Amino acid sequence: MQEKKPRRGIQSVEIAFRILSVMQTSQQAMALRDIAPLAGLTTSAANNYLVSLVRIGLAAADEKPGHYRLGHAALSLGASAIQQIDGFEIVRREVTNLRDVTSRSAAVTAWTDDGPLSLFKQDGDQRGAFEFRTGLIPMLGSAAGKIYAARLAPNLTAHLIEQEWGAVFGGRPDAGKFRDDAARELKRKGYTTIVRSDLTGYVSIAAPIVDWNGDLRFTLSLAGTRASMKVEPSSDQVKALLASAASATQALGGKTESRD
Repeated sequence: MQEKKPRRGIQSVEIAFRILSVMQTSQQAMALRDIAPLAGLTTSAANNYLVSLVRIGLAAADEKPGHYRLGHAALSLGASAIQQIDGFEIVRREVTNLRDVTSRSAAVTAWTDDGPLSLFKQDGDQRGAFEFRTGLIPMLGSAAGKIYAARLAPNLTAHLIEQEWGAVFGGRPDAGKFRDDAARELKRKGYTTIVRSDLTGYVSIAAPIVDWNGDLRFTLSLAGTRASMKVEPSSDQVKALLASAASATQALGGKTESRD
C-alpha cells in the first residue's frame, strides 16, 4: 500500500509560529537579535515577519527599541482557546446563576502560562472599584490567585508572586509563605478570601472547580464590599459560591474536596 504524501502547508505560517513560540517563552520583551537565532532565522528575516505580526496584533513593539513582545491578539487567541475547552459552557452558566442568586459580581478564571486569566464575568447590582474585569488578574490581590498559588506547582507560580510582591507589600518576596497560607485557608474552608483595608472596602471570595482527574480546571469568584458581602462560611454568598463550584465540579466528573 502506497504511503500518503504529507499534505502541503504554508511555510510562512509555520515560521511565524516559531517566532511567536520563542516570544512566548519569555516573561518580558525580547530583543530581535535574540529572537532570530532561536527561531532559526536571520535577523533580517525575523524582522520582516515581525513587521507583519505587529501589524495584525500578534506581536507588539516594546518601548525599548528593537524589542518585541506578544500582542493583544495573541492574548485574545489564548482566551478563546481556553473558552473552547470542555466544561467552559458549564462554568459560564454557573457564573450567571451565581450573579443572579447573590446580586454580586461573579467571574470564572482559568490558568495560563502568564497567570490567572478572567474569562467571563457578570456584573452585580453594585458598581465600583470592586467589579471584576476580564483578562489577566493578579496572584496576590485576587482570591482566585490564592487558589492557584495553593493548588499549582511552585515552579508555575513563584515568579509571578515574586514579581507582584514588591508592589503590594514591599521588601523581600516570600512566595513560599504566601502559598502555604493560601493552601491552609483553602484546605480549612474550601474557598479563599481577599479583604482589603483601604477605602474601597474590596472583598472577594473564590472556590476551585476540579475535573474527573482531580485537576484544578477553573475558579469561581464573587466580589463586593465589606458592607455588602460577608466572608464567613455561614454567609449566604459563601454558601452560594460553594454550591455553584460543587455543581460545576460534579458536571465535570470531579469530587468536592473535604475540609478540615
